[in-house]
Amino acid sequence: MSDYLIAVLVPPLVLWALALGCGLALERLLGGLRLPSALLLPLGLCVSLVLIFPGYAAGAGDGLAIGLLLAVALAGLIFARGGLRARINPGWPGLAGVVVYVLYMLPVIAYGHWTWSGYDFVNDSGFEMLLAEHIQGYGTVLGHIPQSTGREFLKEYLATAYPLGSQALLGTLGGLTGTAIPVLYQGYISSLAAFAAVALATISTRILTPRRAAFVAFVALAANLTYQYALQGGIKEIGLLAAVCAAVALARQAIVLARPYAAAMLLALASAAALTLYNAVAVPYLGALLLFTFFGAILVSRRWRPREWRVLSWIGPLAAGLGLTALLAIPSLITFQTFFQTAQVGQGSTGVGATQYGQLLRTLPLSQVSGVWLAGEYRLPVIPEPAATLTLIATVGLLALLIPGVLWGLRRRETGPLLLLGTMGLVLLVVFPRASPYAQGKLLAIASPAVVLVALAALGSVRGRLQPLALLLGGALSLAVLASDLLAYGYDRVAPTKQLAAIEATAERFRGEGPVLWNEFQEYAKVFGRAARVYSPFEALTPQQVVLRVPQYFYGHDFDLDQETLPFVETYPIVVMRRSPAASRPPANYRLVYENAYYEGWRRQPSPVVLRHLPEQRTYSATAAIACSALHGLVRGAPPGSELVLAREPRMYWYEPLYSADRPFGWGLVPGQPGAIVANTPGHAAGTLKVPASGRYAVWVQGDFPRPIQVYVDGRRVGSVSGSNTPNQWLQAATLRLRAGPHHVRVVKEAGRRHFGPGEWGIGTVGAVALKPARAGERLVTVPLSRWSSLCGTEADWVELVKP
Repeated sequence: MSDYLIAVLVPPLVLWALALGCGLALERLLGGLRLPSALLLPLGLCVSLVLIFPGYAAGAGDGLAIGLLLAVALAGLIFARGGLRARINPGWPGLAGVVVYVLYMLPVIAYGHWTWSGYDFVNDSGFEMLLAEHIQGYGTVLGHIPQSTGREFLKEYLATAYPLGSQALLGTLGGLTGTAIPVLYQGYISSLAAFAAVALATISTRILTPRRAAFVAFVALAANLTYQYALQGGIKEIGLLAAVCAAVALARQAIVLARPYAAAMLLALASAAALTLYNAVAVPYLGALLLFTFFGAILVSRRWRPREWRVLSWIGPLAAGLGLTALLAIPSLITFQTFFQTAQVGQGSTGVGATQYGQLLRTLPLSQVSGVWLAGEYRLPVIPEPAATLTLIATVGLLALLIPGVLWGLRRRETGPLLLLGTMGLVLLVVFPRASPYAQGKLLAIASPAVVLVALAALGSVRGRLQPLALLLGGALSLAVLASDLLAYGYDRVAPTKQLAAIEATAERFRGEGPVLWNEFQEYAKVFGRAARVYSPFEALTPQQVVLRVPQYFYGHDFDLDQETLPFVETYPIVVMRRSPAASRPPANYRLVYENAYYEGWRRQPSPVVLRHLPEQRTYSATAAIACSALHGLVRGAPPGSELVLAREPRMYWYEPLYSADRPFGWGLVPGQPGAIVANTPGHAAGTLKVPASGRYAVWVQGDFPRPIQVYVDGRRVGSVSGSNTPNQWLQAATLRLRAGPHHVRVVKEAGRRHFGPGEWGIGTVGAVALKPARAGERLVTVPLSRWSSLCGTEADWVELVKP
């Protein structure tokens, strides 16, 4: 089976089978209890999480977790109450889960290869994948692994009790199926969202038909903010949402059960799963749910007076439920205080975390919880008309419908929507004002499905003459939610899997060696480069951060080797750098030993010994004229026996589309990258490049290309560049033979869409467009120290004083 089919089919099918089996096993354990078939899935998800995590917390690998999970799931499937055939169909809730899964998996399905969404946006997926892979071998204990950037991340996150429930189940899924974590990542998040939809489709059946309940659950999980957090890789947020939705569905079921102790066990499992997924962050949700479950039981029983509540009958099940929750969540509770303090400092509204925005550009308005945001970018206001007006109307409509939704639920004694909205609303009321903008965004994303569900349930429950009007309004609001998602999806970026495979191949070439200087700001090098001891010097957590000749802020930026100090570069026996027409060669004692379409690997040799380094590399050019004054400073006081080494590079011929006469008006400036443009619209930009000699030339384009950029030379299409790229890097479009003289080179962003994949509407950047003679062997020239003045004015990449 191809990786694409594995990415699309394996996560939902395997998790569905495991959850169904675990749910059936627990149902059997509880004796005569028989749950709705759909409810077995969210229940089984909670059982799976609670079952596997203690072993990981004790430092065991995935072998124990896989064994336990398979044993319990198979037992449940074999000994299913009433027979497996009768329980295997989840009905309309299952269909809601399937549609939600497809919506969340569209980036992968449409692209036709395994990948994940949200690349080069937050990139938190990088360390989430790293944690899931580490858990497979070492559990939640820092294993004996070599020093690297990846190890620094693991050490930091494990030391701060970072919640690892979602990563643990993902790691178990990877070990069970023998599949790499990145291949499963998007499917796993989409499956969690699907389980949440299944749970929500079961909570409003007293006021909606099963078909309408399923549709409302689907639209609820399509809430724009929730969807966008999933597309950016929010594995913990979507996991907690799935657990809370499961807890709400089970709490609703517990209210109508005549077996309080069985109900307490169901809620305890869901609560323990939520704690496993998000540790202390889950506590407000569980406390609010417990409170509203109590009021829901009073509502259903219609015992309004305190003396009719039979308080004594609640004490035993409540104590049993709390005790079981504490027992099942021991691994999380052990680290509770550590993570609570970390979260309080980093995500509180006062102190260090008060101004923490993370990936946000502003504080998100509370109104964004409505699920409608008719812009591709959720972090910015909706400004264009009529999108702004339509967003306002839909938001007001959805929020206003919460009142009749609550009243109708009270009248029909349907506790499900009330439990969901009450839980989310109370958490927002209490926690939202006390959280940083970064944490507030997560709270809104988790709460948004509750608002959409209750509002649409109010319209879907209307009967009589007003029913057509209510359904029309509900359809319009649903369309607004889905249109918001479509806009977000169109601008989403997927991971460039060819480049990531090149990282993996490069690391395999240097397996077990290192440290390796990975001279690129690539936040996934620590994941795909784990075979070697990769040091990413531009990361926040790394064994050694970059040392620049001119100190400056480096995170998220690109720096050439010539901008780094010689002692820093020479620390590393291996240097890996992006293939680029403008990159400086490593020092003279490094030799090129590996190359693929994206990367070069250089190994340090015993000789020569580099004493001093004079960089001459410039922006958009690997060479510059050497000044005599600089050379004199290089050779002054040189030790006897030393000599000079000159790195020659062929001249690069380039132009910047920003200054092209035919550049479209919509191609504007890129802040912080002089000469580059933002390709907001279709169009083209051309330049004439004159080459001095006939020969083979490589055609390069600098930039970031979520949508392909076509390249034409002398009116003939010679290739294209595509894929999200790291800062200031280049991609090679073609290699062709050119005659001496001028050549017309044009880059084109075409109109229309090639397929329904994300990024087709994406805005990329285009920097320089260049021609450069193809590489032709080593270009180091040795010059005796006595002839140093002969190099004055010579074009070179750099000059070094070396001792042979």
